[in-house]
Amino acid sequence: MRNDRRDGTLSTHERSERSGQSSAELSARETLPIIGLDSSFAANALESLPSGFVVIAENGTFLHANEKFLAMVGRDRGELTGLNLDDLLTRGSVIFYETQFLPSLRLRGSLDEIVLTIRRPDGSQVPAFVNAAVHTDESSKLTRFHLSVFGAGQRRLYESELLRARREFEEVAEIVRRSADGIIRLSTRGQVESWNNGAEQIFGYTAVEGKGRTLQSLFIPDAMGDTEERLRRGEEVHRETLALHRSGRSIDVSVSLTPHMEAPGTLVGFSAIIRDTTDRKRAEKALLQSEKLASAGRLASSIAHEINNPLESVTNLLYILSSRVADPETLQYVMTAQEELARVSHIATHTLRFHKQSSNRTEVDLQALADSVLSLYRGRLQNSGIVATTDCQTSPPLLCFEGELRQVLVNLVANAYDAMRHGGKLVIRAHRSRNRKIGSEGVRLLVADNGTGMDSDVQGQLFEPFFSTKGIGGTGLGLWITKDLIAKSGGTIAVRSTTRPGRSGTVISLFFSN
Repeated sequence: MRNDRRDGTLSTHERSERSGQSSAELSARETLPIIGLDSSFAANALESLPSGFVVIAENGTFLHANEKFLAMVGRDRGELTGLNLDDLLTRGSVIFYETQFLPSLRLRGSLDEIVLTIRRPDGSQVPAFVNAAVHTDESSKLTRFHLSVFGAGQRRLYESELLRARREFEEVAEIVRRSADGIIRLSTRGQVESWNNGAEQIFGYTAVEGKGRTLQSLFIPDAMGDTEERLRRGEEVHRETLALHRSGRSIDVSVSLTPHMEAPGTLVGFSAIIRDTTDRKRAEKALLQSEKLASAGRLASSIAHEINNPLESVTNLLYILSSRVADPETLQYVMTAQEELARVSHIATHTLRFHKQSSNRTEVDLQALADSVLSLYRGRLQNSGIVATTDCQTSPPLLCFEGELRQVLVNLVANAYDAMRHGGKLVIRAHRSRNRKIGSEGVRLLVADNGTGMDSDVQGQLFEPFFSTKGIGGTGLGLWITKDLIAKSGGTIAVRSTTRPGRSGTVISLFFSN
């Protein structure tokens, strides 16, 4: 540092008078290597510094280095004699030292936390932070540089860990932001402080619009109950409830709320993870409905099986009676009874075939299958004035699950019947065909009617579960199940329909590849 009487230090002349040394002698001493300073308070202080301390001449040669610096560079005092600082630096640091460090230091007078990399004799490298200052004489002439050198290894490690932690935080934040589940952070007063894209999708509010809303306002009245009280006691809360969308509709959700506490038990906020369970609830409802339908099928099959024996007995009795009746009118009644009984037996037989489905694909005669399905609806079709025809003779046998294809046809015929309550035509046709979209040969099965038809909105939701145009009389599962059964057999289904007056009707096209 510059000698200045104002800071209480002695000038060179004053120090010479007190020590008996001339200014020339002191000046000469300052230009000589001072490695191994005489024992004094200043020298001891420099030696005991927790960081490296170096004094170098203007040409870069070492004048002094303390023990900390010697340990850092892996050399002893003798090895530094005659060396320049750049002799201890890596190639890159040498370039920086000569082109940036020294010019800036001469110009500015001091530099803080400049990174230089030291090369040790064993080949290892030590990154170091360097604080440097210019030392001048009384005439402000540069005489030497003072350098404090700090090992940067621990700081670099800290910075690296800090950067890694920041990257991990950013990755987690991005995962949270993009999560399909709603993730909400709430204040201790139960007000929203932030929420992610998932919450925007569930509630319909943007992050800005959602901020400040209360937890209670996001759900139907009284849905949360004593939730906030439990959270303040440090309990986690899990609920299945109904959330309110911005549009006013309710949504089935699963909510997990967690209190965030800091020592010693201070509540600092809450977090909520909200999952839209509407689809799951629908699937559960569909599963329950399917189980009910399966139970009804098993019951119908059991009844059909049980009535076969009494039917056979009645059939035999009518046969005996017909051979003993002489009156033509009475005989006609007996023959009519035999025909109706045969129809009942036919229906019972086909009901059993619905339940007893094969676990393997078999070759199915589509003409026989279509006739058997129509026989189940013959009475209703005739009463409604519907003319039903089949045209499947030219179709080859279809390898499929017979029971499931029968169920598909029953669903389609039932829908056609509902669309023609006041009369019409129903056609079931099968023939060889080619699917141009996939370039495959196969069998096409058509179910066509000239009923009321469907508009584009209805057609767009036709295969969605629980969608029905039949009011309380429909489950909305028929075509949803139908599409699944067709896909199981490797087939596809397509619908064409129109509601134009005089040309209304629907054509359902099923295609099965060979």
